[in-house]
Amino acid sequence: MSRAAAELLRLLQENRLRFFTTADLITLTGMNPPAATQALRRLAAHELVTRIKRGLWMNRLVQDLNPYEVVPYLEAPWPAYVSLYSALADYGIVEEIPHRVYAVSSNRPKRYRTPLGTFQIHHLPGHLVWGYEMQRVNRATYPMAEPEKAFLDLAYLALTPRSTLAVPHRRSRKWNLDRSKLRAYAARYKFQPLLDYLRRNGL
Repeated sequence: MSRAAAELLRLLQENRLRFFTTADLITLTGMNPPAATQALRRLAAHELVTRIKRGLWMNRLVQDLNPYEVVPYLEAPWPAYVSLYSALADYGIVEEIPHRVYAVSSNRPKRYRTPLGTFQIHHLPGHLVWGYEMQRVNRATYPMAEPEKAFLDLAYLALTPRSTLAVPHRRSRKWNLDRSKLRAYAARYKFQPLLDYLRRNGL
């Protein structure tokens, strides 16, 4: 391993960088972009870092990496958070376990195939990007929609024309949701089909 690559590895550990960009390391080291990229490739060859997408890397030496952590990095500088089927499955509101990570962002829709799995990012208008909070699981932290917001995000997107998503279906006698919060949040969408859907389902 070159001296430059070893120095990058030291900085990653010293600054506890779990996910980072090439630009982050250029800022830390003052290296020029070609030299930083070459050093990162050497680290990747030793399986110490993994390239997620162009300019975005994962530190493989940290513990408890969670795929959800990378969501905001994939969409930066646009805000993004885990929602839809992924959040609902984590909360136990739907039984199906998705085979990809679902998230929403104010950026345009995208699908990323990465070493951490496939990420399906759906677009929400900027005024609807709210209702999420940072969650911590072991050493991982990531933005996750509140249960009611994840439910409404999915219903809203599923009810838009030509959507590939399906509205949530009830598997038990009642949804495990805060109905007052659900109604208050739903009003902020200003989307009549969403309000009609909630009414039909007794919400």
